Amino acid sequence: MHSAPDDDQVMAPWGIVTPDFWADPTREPAVAVPTAPAGETVAQPEPEPEPEKEPAAPLPPPETYRERIESVVAAFADPADRARLAEAGVEAERLDEEITAQYGPAHTHTVNVRELRGWLAHLSGESGVAVRWYLHTTGLQMAAWGPGHELTQASAQRAAHIWMGITDPAEALEVGTELMAMLVAVTGHDSKASRKVRSGMRKLQDGAE
Repeated sequence: MHSAPDDDQVMAPWGIVTPDFWADPTREPAVAVPTAPAGETVAQPEPEPEPEKEPAAPLPPPETYRERIESVVAAFADPADRARLAEAGVEAERLDEEITAQYGPAHTHTVNVRELRGWLAHLSGESGVAVRWYLHTTGLQMAAWGPGHELTQASAQRAAHIWMGITDPAEALEVGTELMAMLVAVTGHDSKASRKVRSGMRKLQDGAE
């Protein structure tokens, strides 16, 4: 396997830590209230409660967890600091447990913290573990937003990018089979990512014979 290109800065989820590294939620435009002719009143219908649904865009992190999340993301800045990465991994696991318990396994808050765990695994050199995290989050993103959404596409691309860095041929083949199925479903059979991973799989299979 060839090692992954040095584009971590580009591939890192949410980029560099900034106050808005998690996108602000999309807000619906205000609805104008009709004005009544002089001397008349307009009866306003009672609004019907809407069922809860996923927002149109990822919510910013809950204020309760914001400082801890930013601390985890800050560890991305120096991958050579293994002790700090390990601490961030432990904290990310705790955040995952707490946020999952509070919001559920499919909520965008949960997906986002699991993306963090995937990137931490990648920075720690655990490429196979990282790819499995991104296969997981791509599935959750796909269910929430659909295959064409930029967040779903980004998770799929990260999985493909990190897979190229797996050095154990047996692990690469094992993970690559599931990865290829996901890439075809999300990015298409002839996408750049699909072609690249397919080519890598063929080389691995030829070498195993």
